[in-house]
Amino acid sequence: MAANLAAQVLAFQLTDNLFAAAGAGAALTILFAAAAAQARGAAAPAAFDLSRLPAAEHLLCAAAALGSLLPTSLLAGLSSRLHPPGPEWIAMYNGHLPDSAAGIALAALAVVVAAPLAEEMVFRGLIYRLGRRAWGPWPAAVVSALAFGLVHGEPWYLFGLLALGLLLAAVYELTGSLWSAVVVHAVHNAVALALLVIQGGLVEEEPPAAPGDWAGAAVSLAAVAAVVALLRRRAAARRG
Repeated sequence: MAANLAAQVLAFQLTDNLFAAAGAGAALTILFAAAAAQARGAAAPAAFDLSRLPAAEHLLCAAAALGSLLPTSLLAGLSSRLHPPGPEWIAMYNGHLPDSAAGIALAALAVVVAAPLAEEMVFRGLIYRLGRRAWGPWPAAVVSALAFGLVHGEPWYLFGLLALGLLLAAVYELTGSLWSAVVVHAVHNAVALALLVIQGGLVEEEPPAAPGDWAGAAVSLAAVAAVVALLRRRAAARRG
């Protein structure tokens, strides 16, 4: 994580591009994890449970990500009302939002490709697995979600990040492949990035959630629960 932060700071100083910095940090994390696995005599895919998933499970994971968007967004909204982001942070973030095809491509490479893989290798591939070995799956899911939420350093999104972290741990546990968490994470980030670009950035004050939003979140959670049940059924069928 220290190397990730150092790479981000250096890349930002060189490029003055927030997404280039995020991509550089993620890329260094992936390289560091692969080198650490190789030093222990294992390839990164085996060391981090990056086994292939059936196509149907890729689709289920994508559906889980889409279903989680509204609930995690509403939870992030609660966080932002308790600890709103400062106008300087919003202005800085909006100032780095891509407005060209090349900029959008760079942002997508950073937050849809590199960051999900790097973060899942750390938070689920390492922290969750170590916690599961010590305490079992549920405490490990909570600890890895807390680490995931806090390390982002964005308290105004904390509740949403915690909920997403729990979902990521759940799909990884059910499928046995870290790719499931990477797929959920990537789809979630892709939609969030697309919405930010379309709406032109963040706003200083999010409008309060309407009753219909919470009803929609309840339906979304039911859909996520159905997807998780299907993943559990497929996992049980694989075990025989």
